[in-house]
Amino acid sequence: MKEAYQINKVYSLVLILAGAFGFIARYYEIGDWQFTALIPLFFGVILFFCTPGIRKENAAIGHVAALLTSLLVITAVVMLSKGIFGDAGWGRKQWIFLIVILGGIWSLRSQINYFRAQRRRKATQAKS
Repeated sequence: MKEAYQINKVYSLVLILAGAFGFIARYYEIGDWQFTALIPLFFGVILFFCTPGIRKENAAIGHVAALLTSLLVITAVVMLSKGIFGDAGWGRKQWIFLIVILGGIWSLRSQINYFRAQRRRKATQAKS
């Protein structure tokens, strides 16, 4: 699975599942609805809808997906560090943040490699 659109699709589905799991697990643990747990789910849905544009090599949609992924990774790093160094310790939320970070890095790396290959293709086409 080397194509950027495939990795984006898998990452978006992971975000959707992580957000749904966090939302439902919070309800069963404490008994209240924590809507902030749905943030990864919403980002996952947006990234999922970006997948066809990435597949069609639409640069604008690819950059939007990369920007959203970067925003998610930075936010997850901040929240993970607050949870670990704060009073929360290591729990369900920290695992979700770790999954978001690792998946985001994987997705960003594939998008960067894809953009580089796309630039090389355009440069060779312009030369010939």
